[in-house]
Amino acid sequence: MSLLKRKLNQFIFLVSFLQFISIAFSQTPPIPAWNGQVLIDGEKLPNWTVEKDPGASGTITIVPGFINNAIQFNWNLGTGQWVQAKYAFPQPVDLSQKDIFGISLFGSTGTPNVMSLMFTDVNGVFYGLNVDGLNVIDRWFKNLPFPKKMFYYFFTIGPDPNRKTIDWSKINRFFVVVKRPAPEKGGGSGNLKIDHLQADQAASWPRQTEFTSILPDTNAKNRAVNYLLGQQMASGLFRSWKEEPAPKAHLYDQALTLIVLTREGTWQNGTPQNSPAQKAQKLVQFLIKVQKSDGHWARTWHPATGAELADDKWVGDQAWWIIALSEYIRKSGDAPAMTSLEKGTNWLEKQVTSSGKVVPSTEGTVDTWWAMILTKNYDRANLIKKYLLMQVWDAALKYWWRGLSDYPDPGIAMDAATWVGEFARTYRVNRPDMAHAALSFVRRTLITTDNSGNLVGFDGQGPLSVWCEGTAQYISAGGQDAPYFLNMLLSLQRTDGGMPCSPDHWPNDPFGWLSSWTGLAPTAWLYFVLTKSPFPTDYVNAVENPANGSVLSNEFILQAPFPNPFNAATQIRYFLPQDSQVLLTVYDISGREVIQLLDTFQGAGWHSVVVSGDNLSSGIYFCQLKAGSFRQTRKFILQK
Repeated sequence: MSLLKRKLNQFIFLVSFLQFISIAFSQTPPIPAWNGQVLIDGEKLPNWTVEKDPGASGTITIVPGFINNAIQFNWNLGTGQWVQAKYAFPQPVDLSQKDIFGISLFGSTGTPNVMSLMFTDVNGVFYGLNVDGLNVIDRWFKNLPFPKKMFYYFFTIGPDPNRKTIDWSKINRFFVVVKRPAPEKGGGSGNLKIDHLQADQAASWPRQTEFTSILPDTNAKNRAVNYLLGQQMASGLFRSWKEEPAPKAHLYDQALTLIVLTREGTWQNGTPQNSPAQKAQKLVQFLIKVQKSDGHWARTWHPATGAELADDKWVGDQAWWIIALSEYIRKSGDAPAMTSLEKGTNWLEKQVTSSGKVVPSTEGTVDTWWAMILTKNYDRANLIKKYLLMQVWDAALKYWWRGLSDYPDPGIAMDAATWVGEFARTYRVNRPDMAHAALSFVRRTLITTDNSGNLVGFDGQGPLSVWCEGTAQYISAGGQDAPYFLNMLLSLQRTDGGMPCSPDHWPNDPFGWLSSWTGLAPTAWLYFVLTKSPFPTDYVNAVENPANGSVLSNEFILQAPFPNPFNAATQIRYFLPQDSQVLLTVYDISGREVIQLLDTFQGAGWHSVVVSGDNLSSGIYFCQLKAGSFRQTRKFILQK
């Protein structure tokens, strides 16, 4: 290498490093939230009125707000069922091109009730959503986001009672309603500050195009490991929260801890050689002993006695333990653990439906995908993959919904962006663009500060207060500004190496995970940020992309073309588990063959072909791979 080229490379590295340092240690945090069209500014009383059920009462006053003034909605349900604050727009507003709403709210102490937000059009069609317990969050929710798709049909009060579709181009009223959750529950009095209702087009928000990496910190990592090692009890279980008055050991936390111990542990001929390996073996032995006859595990135990405290068969925790146990077995070769894994996998695979949905929660469903991949249940994994890519992905706003049950749940959740984003990055899915988009979406909607207004991080569904675990998930997934957020997390690491759940402490309200207790989960996630993701992407990618000589997959794979849609060119990647005669053909939407890309004999392994759009017109095409008895087709779109 020439001296000039070597100096140039050194200069480029120095510039990149200084850019990294300037981000990581900048005193100016990333700008929180987003700003759209202001629909209601909260500065004055005109256009606001109160409506109520008999036996209830309410008023509206002006108070200091998040930005200048705010409206304060005061109520006393008394013997009534509901009270509502109504805002009448001077002229109907056109929200047909908006796809997300944001509102700043501040509750009060009192009785949790059901809160509803509603829009109505000039035809008297009401669309709304319910938010339980929002009235008792006694700090500012800064621009709490609600995608338009979260609003659904409530009722109609108009000339045509059969009309059920709202006209978003002619919205004339907005309501904030407090309701009893049930006749024998809730009620009482309270208030809610309301400031700056706004609307925007999230579909047009810019998205990151690369994953952000961070520099390791060995000292912080080692302190986190030492904290985790110190939390094991005589039973073999690890105490989930250090300061919790009634200690518990949750399965999810045990799984995260086992991954850390496995990575730090050493084994020789199956025998633990250091403390992390010994503690990992002791934990696994306890979980083998208490495994249920059908293969699942309880969710919570007393860490000292091992007594079972809760068993709700939540698949997310079951899947995480299978993920952790799989990694432990690969390193330790523990035969009893393998038998336990097979039983647990048999139980979990039965939870996968023919549609690919495991549970309404997107988080629990993607956890199961990882478990199915690691245990080579590829048929079920492929069902889940299709569900995650087609059913809960919002193609317009470019994020994964929080879930799907009888009705869509388009709520915004951190783990639906980060955990599903890591799924999308694997070679088996090969959709990093989806991960980029989802991370950018939560970057705008969930960023927040702590209660003092200083620390900037992320909540899980807020924005309310910094949730350390969720912030670490965002960093681990490669979100924008990751170095800044890591620096914030490191400032919270305790002297014993542990991490708090949050810098705030609200363990008993509807957002009870915001606790300052020191925990296994936030500490383990800090470890993952400083080392590598808890999801075994390296193992999955080695199996699915065996160019480095790793173990081959035993099935043919045709990946979706990427990018898709494309303009100039797209790449098609496929995997052959054995030497095969390959026919790769492109058809148009009518089924007519337009290009024969390949008709040749190829060796086992990964291959790729680039399709140029130069000689094709815009439209929908299909690529079909034939290899032996294998047939598979993928759709792609050319947009010129």
